[in-house]
Amino acid sequence: MRRLVTFPLALPLFILLLLLPFILLACVALLSLTAADLVGRALGLSPLEALLIYMAILLGSVVNIPIYEFKSPGSARPPTVPYLGSRYRLPVWQGHRTIVAVNLGGCIMPAALSVYFALNLPFTPLLLTTLIVALGVFYFARPVRSVGIMVPMFIPPLLAVGASLTSLYIDGSGFASLARMAFASGVFGTLIGADIMHLGSIRKVGSDFVSIGGAGTFDGILLTGVIATILAAILTSV
Repeated sequence: MRRLVTFPLALPLFILLLLLPFILLACVALLSLTAADLVGRALGLSPLEALLIYMAILLGSVVNIPIYEFKSPGSARPPTVPYLGSRYRLPVWQGHRTIVAVNLGGCIMPAALSVYFALNLPFTPLLLTTLIVALGVFYFARPVRSVGIMVPMFIPPLLAVGASLTSLYIDGSGFASLARMAFASGVFGTLIGADIMHLGSIRKVGSDFVSIGGAGTFDGILLTGVIATILAAILTSV
């Protein structure tokens, strides 16, 4: 049960993200825009809908749903480390059961929202953008022993927004759907590049618990939506 409810982020950052919508509302007020204009123009959602979805994703991120488990292999031979001209043996890891789970707020909820957005997006730019994000995230993702797959938090949103701008420009469909495109491609690309394409590496990281869309990737998925929404609102208001 302890593993099923975990914070995917450091507690101070989690609290900051809880306060983020209210900080953004203050900034919007200073720019003489309305929340309805900002969110409606970027995502096609009402301010209340966007706030409820954001809070549901953030609060849902502490819930992990186990889907399967496997036996992690132990060390083939005792590892050694050099010290003062000699080599010393480290304890041998004998292996254990690894639980693989999906994160409610970092995988299931954003994926469902991305599917909803994708229904009204041009297919070719979305496919191209998702592929770019997936390959970029796969390149930067690193298996960290005893932790899982880690991705620098700003890589997914920057890739998603940059690729979405480029694909929409080439397609000639305008930037009205930038936020929805960046959100969908950022979520799909991050889940594919960081989690799905690294499934083979999970057996090597030595962690007893791995969450798809949880720690290591959740911050990038959430920031993709936030950064894409802000940038899209700015571009469509100029």
